[in-house]
Amino acid sequence: MRIRSSLAGGSTEAASTHHRGTRPGRDHRGRVRPSSAGGHVPEPPQRDIETTRRRLARWLADRLPEAEAPEVAVEAPRGRGLGPETLRAVAEWQRAGTRRDFAVRVASTRYQVLPEPRLVDEYRVLRALAPTPVPVPAVLGYEADPAVLGAPFYVTERVDGWTPAERPPYHSAGALADRDEAGRAELWWAGLGVLRTLHGLDADRLNVAFLEHATGAPSGLGGQLDFYERHLDHFAADRSGVVLAALDWLRENLPQPAGPPRLLWGDARLGNIVFRGARPAAVLGWETAFLGPPEADLAWFLHVDRHLAGDRPRLAGLPGRQATIERYEEWLGRPIAGQLPWHEVFAGFRFALVAARTGRLLAEQGLADGASGIPLTRAAERRLAATLAPLDAVAV
Repeated sequence: MRIRSSLAGGSTEAASTHHRGTRPGRDHRGRVRPSSAGGHVPEPPQRDIETTRRRLARWLADRLPEAEAPEVAVEAPRGRGLGPETLRAVAEWQRAGTRRDFAVRVASTRYQVLPEPRLVDEYRVLRALAPTPVPVPAVLGYEADPAVLGAPFYVTERVDGWTPAERPPYHSAGALADRDEAGRAELWWAGLGVLRTLHGLDADRLNVAFLEHATGAPSGLGGQLDFYERHLDHFAADRSGVVLAALDWLRENLPQPAGPPRLLWGDARLGNIVFRGARPAAVLGWETAFLGPPEADLAWFLHVDRHLAGDRPRLAGLPGRQATIERYEEWLGRPIAGQLPWHEVFAGFRFALVAARTGRLLAEQGLADGASGIPLTRAAERRLAATLAPLDAVAV
């Protein structure tokens, strides 16, 4: 059984984030598997499963209403890769005859893609969304004390389902590619519908005001640019000509808000949705959530899809960019085409930063020749340059 490197799920296809595209691990003999980033992802020391099992059993017993302590089985992903670790924990209460399945999200202690820890923010966003129509895993609790599992963590109910593949990309293989063209379109619109539901929420009525001052998620587009500029060195992008050119262009063409800020997913992609059939059952990947305009999520959704297609044609049946924009404008109730180019450059800028950081982590382990030496980094910069080129002298 495979455990997804995310908050929940029981899929045979694993999801990825803006930095989850580099999550290979080791094979069953402990050998490093090649990374889609063009190198190998370093493997942190393996977790002691027995110690984890005992400590997690005690933690669960203190927080669940059952009268007896549970028997807990823990399964770790085969390869931890970069970023937070996700464990599967199955708890059974013998006398009560009950069984519950949990996902345990543990903060990274060694390989950090994002410059600021966001685990507690992700937990708080999930709690805020629990009473809304956005489907998210039910949260059980957060633990800040690293003495329990070696780092802060939170626990959610595990959600069974499947996610569109990103290794290999869903444009070439997997359950989405196996559907007929009408079924593929149905999944695309269902994924986009998550954005419609999320962006229809009144952020002022959600308990997400903490995002306005979160160190890793400044509110507003200007605040986002300030944050990423401060951390260019962390991402190993401070010498990238196309990244710096994009940053200059983004500042010079910063759009005015077209409406009140909304809670943004931050990593909007099909691969961050657990589906049951064609219905979204859980939305994952809230590490980069922030408050801002809905166009930012839509642009990221489109950018990741283009990246996954690479040089191959997009999967037949998936609605194209223009059809997607028109449908989203209809849902949002206002035009977005005028400001969307800015947000597409912003999406490419963010993606290039994460790709460069991945390259740096690989290079620090001697697994790549610098941040620019892996295909992921080069592809991200080429895509950003192609997005920026027709807009270079155009004010949005």
